[in-house]
Amino acid sequence: MFTQTPTLPSDFDIVQICQDKPPFAGSPHGNRLVEISEDVVVKFGLGVRKQEAENQIYAHQHVDSAILYIPQVFRFFAVAYPDFTMGYLIMERIVGCNLQDLDLSSRPDVTKHTIEAMRHLRSIPMPHSQGPGPVGGALAQGYLWSDDGAEHTFTSVEDMETWMNSKADVIRQPHMSLRKYELGMCHMDLVRRNIFLLPNSTICFVDWAFAGFFPTIFEIYTFRELRSQDELWFNQLLDYLPTPSADDEKVLNRLWIPAFVGLKYALPK
Repeated sequence: MFTQTPTLPSDFDIVQICQDKPPFAGSPHGNRLVEISEDVVVKFGLGVRKQEAENQIYAHQHVDSAILYIPQVFRFFAVAYPDFTMGYLIMERIVGCNLQDLDLSSRPDVTKHTIEAMRHLRSIPMPHSQGPGPVGGALAQGYLWSDDGAEHTFTSVEDMETWMNSKADVIRQPHMSLRKYELGMCHMDLVRRNIFLLPNSTICFVDWAFAGFFPTIFEIYTFRELRSQDELWFNQLLDYLPTPSADDEKVLNRLWIPAFVGLKYALPK
């Protein structure tokens, strides 16, 4: 962790570096990461938004780094072009073992520590006037929503429930009840590539694009949705979590609706 912000290039120079220097991680057609220095990297792309920076900054400020380490954010800016906007997130570089490169059988404690990190993250205080979704109230992004996100910012769990049930009405599906669920901060994309094991055995979460304050059941739904991509990992995570009740299962069986309706019908925002 940095005790003070390192000296960084200007925004203009960072854009040039990202154009000229080959990325060390990311997707050729998606978000990419480029080194600025030995300790600092830039994540940039069309999917890099201010809310990712705000999620990461807030979580970094409030977690116990001995339980969950989060890379420090130094700056975020966006450059608007005629047809798109490119986001640039400048942050601390993480040195450790990415879990997608780890033989889980060699470190059976990693799953337990990941669950402990999730629970700790859920325990941090919620910002004043925060509703469901990313820190600061932007549109929720991720697996539960359409490609454009939730299409609506939520002021409360009741507001989110009403909106999600309006999507259910479109395809004549039963309503879901979310009002009993408390909000806590969830990462919402805990695939192995987004988790590092640091040299001191602390767990580190990266890629906070889908994070926000949500009911725990949303993260369970995400694990089930992603299980086909990595059965070993997500089955281990699910085994550590409480078994959902019958009422929880009713909700879990309907959380596919907002994304399906958003993608199939492209409803007006």
